[in-house]
Amino acid sequence: MSALLQTLVKTASSPLKAPLCALAEKAATTLLKNISTGALIIYTASRTYSFGDASRAHDDSRHDPSKAPTVELTVRDDMFWIRLCAMGDLGFAEGYMYGEIDCDDLVNVFLVFLANRAQLSAIDSSLFSRIMAHMPQLGLTAHIVNTVANARKNISAHYDISNTMFMGFLSEDMTYSCAIFPDLDGDLRPHVRTSAVSEASTPSLSGASTPSTLAGSEPVVNKGIAYDTVQLPSLSPSTTRRELSDADLQRKELEDPLAAAQYRKLRHIIRKADIRTGHRVLEIGSGWGALAILITSTIPGTTVDTLTLSTQQAALARARAEAAGLADRVRVHLLDYRDMPREWEGAFDRVVSVEMVEAVGREYMETYWAKIDWALNKETGAGVVQGITIPEARFEQYMREVDFIRKWVLFPGGFLPTLTFLVETLTKGSRGRLVIDAVSNIGPHYARTLREWRRRFEARFEDTIVPALKAEYPGVMDADDDKAREEIEVFRRKWIYYYCYCEVGFTTRRLGDHIITFSREGNVEYGCQVYE
Repeated sequence: MSALLQTLVKTASSPLKAPLCALAEKAATTLLKNISTGALIIYTASRTYSFGDASRAHDDSRHDPSKAPTVELTVRDDMFWIRLCAMGDLGFAEGYMYGEIDCDDLVNVFLVFLANRAQLSAIDSSLFSRIMAHMPQLGLTAHIVNTVANARKNISAHYDISNTMFMGFLSEDMTYSCAIFPDLDGDLRPHVRTSAVSEASTPSLSGASTPSTLAGSEPVVNKGIAYDTVQLPSLSPSTTRRELSDADLQRKELEDPLAAAQYRKLRHIIRKADIRTGHRVLEIGSGWGALAILITSTIPGTTVDTLTLSTQQAALARARAEAAGLADRVRVHLLDYRDMPREWEGAFDRVVSVEMVEAVGREYMETYWAKIDWALNKETGAGVVQGITIPEARFEQYMREVDFIRKWVLFPGGFLPTLTFLVETLTKGSRGRLVIDAVSNIGPHYARTLREWRRRFEARFEDTIVPALKAEYPGVMDADDDKAREEIEVFRRKWIYYYCYCEVGFTTRRLGDHIITFSREGNVEYGCQVYE
């Protein structure tokens, strides 16, 4: 049986392929008949399926996720049906990545699936799915992944890719975390300026990723951007921090709404942490140095020790600090937070960590908080941690499954905690020595952040990101053949899926992004930052 199934996957002409694909198609479409909210139309080579009621679908589903639109899918390869039945959500994701299906609007497809999740969840418990669940023992599921996602495709899915690639879709500050906008989802309303691509040729806001949507798209690049430095406002001695920030935000809002929103978030973190003149700050998770440089360039006498495990991020963060004249105050360490030197115990006035907890891992979360407690000043220490979270009701299911984000986006061993888990591990890890001061959720702002990144990614894919991939993976993506182009296309579709998948997660509040502020008991020097 195993040899036959391997042949099925590897050989398109296998006599088993057609009947097994037909069986999977029958199982999946039978369940899709239960769609009652919105409508789904699926085109195959031989027929058209229509599920739900298109006459009752809504066009404004983005503003009201309880309503669902009409969406269309085209099946290019019948192996999609086997993948869908064998792996559910992950199978759908990989089917899209590998070009087995196409759709013009991924975001709306996800909204239809979510609106009908109770009905569609049966696909995970259907007879066909239960049979397919045992196929890894026979070699089927492994070969679906390993044959289609072979070594070359696995490289394209690797997380630690070049700095240049990230420059292609991040704003000039190179902040890779949720921004804070003055107008939530304002980009979805008519006549609102968006970032990074011209208004006349902005790619579809709904997830379209076909080449036709990119034709003529030209990034609106700030001519003053130098990618070897951090573009942050200069500081004159006579200018206060608040006056500087307000003036900068007004200017940035006109030039680039995403850059302004990222600067607004960084400023928010600094104020919540109550970082003051002369403070020594520990940053766990450097990114490309934007927060460390903003702290030291706007608050006199501050120093930042920032930790990263990425050699590429470390190199660029150091270069940017040096270019800003801050090399003596921003110290970038290629260092695990668990390996901080002994002399750092109690040495820091403040700790900041932005969207790094997702890479910590469930088993090390208490250790993470324990090391923060260890490094902070024992009397007057305080800090801010920002992290993506998952609702408590979904946590156990999340831990049992391997979804698209965990397989293709997060670091190995990473996971999304709940807010409750973060709070509990903070208390246990610090043995009660860290006291939570405030908790807020900026997750809804992540939906627009992701849309802004996707616009840039699509507009700059050919001229910025493809050359970066070819330089990063010589011999794989730089070859002048169809296989190399296939690898590039898988990479592109993976990131489009990532942007859209996460956008819907934050839009529908199935994901959060919590900012936790904490201090020491009795720390009367720490202010009250509740309105920041």
